[in-house]
Amino acid sequence: MKRNKYYWIFQVISWAFTGYLSLKYSPQNDAIVPIQVIYYTLYLLLGFGVSHLYHLILESLNSREITPKQFLLFPVFGALTIAMLFTITDYIFILFNHQQLVDIPLLFYFPLFLDNAWLIMPWFLFYHLYRFTILYEAGKKRAIAAETLLKISELENLKKQLNPHFLFNSLNSIKALTLFDSNLARESIIQLSELLRLSLNLGAQAKVLFKDELQLSEHYIALEKLRFDKRLNITYDIEEGIENTIILPMSLSTLIENAVKHGIGKLKRGGLITVQAHVANKMMIITVTNDGFYDPKPSSDEGGIGLDNLRKRLALHYKDEGSLTIQNEQGKVVAILSMPY
Repeated sequence: MKRNKYYWIFQVISWAFTGYLSLKYSPQNDAIVPIQVIYYTLYLLLGFGVSHLYHLILESLNSREITPKQFLLFPVFGALTIAMLFTITDYIFILFNHQQLVDIPLLFYFPLFLDNAWLIMPWFLFYHLYRFTILYEAGKKRAIAAETLLKISELENLKKQLNPHFLFNSLNSIKALTLFDSNLARESIIQLSELLRLSLNLGAQAKVLFKDELQLSEHYIALEKLRFDKRLNITYDIEEGIENTIILPMSLSTLIENAVKHGIGKLKRGGLITVQAHVANKMMIITVTNDGFYDPKPSSDEGGIGLDNLRKRLALHYKDEGSLTIQNEQGKVVAILSMPY
């Protein structure tokens, strides 16, 4: 609607001005007022009507890109067409003024034809500049919409991949408990139900609060402690005032799950997981440190899906601003997750 409004304003102003210039520099400028009104009205209607027809023809082509042919040849053809109609109008008024057929060579009208063409050409140049701007903006919006839809599709696929993976690991923990302690297995099922409720709620969101992600991780640790008991210990060092920071869902929980399954779970004596979170240089930095060893290229397919999933989601949400690094430091695995604050 806004686009059409600007087009009609442009039409009215440009052809009203063109008609005024045509009348001012034509012999009809000295004619009586009724003749001037008729002359001006004819110029206005011809320019307005033919240019709008030109506009409708271009719109019917539905071209998404401005081609050299369209940008160069079409304006020239349109300007020459209207210039010819204006020149015919001038010829009719010359006949009317002389009240008879006059023998005037055609070459007499050629300079008049060129004057009319030069007078009209700016309209076509400005119109194509306007049209190029409209098509360019529409193209940008389509590209952004397509990119957004692609990101949404990729994120949904990643979520569908991540939630069964998270559930599978939890069920494996419960299966291990059923082999030697049925009471603990029942308690773990209760913990799992709460864990699933939270993970489903958070997983359905594009972003979550850090405190909610922290609560999910605490439920996961509570479930795993039923199996590992004293072998699994965790400490938290959280900066005050960052509980309501927006982060990716299933991000902290993925790091803690990885620390339990591929770190503590492989140590007979167990170990310690340390979770630190603070803000620095407008970045939310979450560090998860655990005893163990990180193998970036595991020999089996069981590891890495959660971390790979998290890296892909970071790239989709934050591009180069988000990062995940994991390295071995003095017998410990240090995972650092960074996101814009």
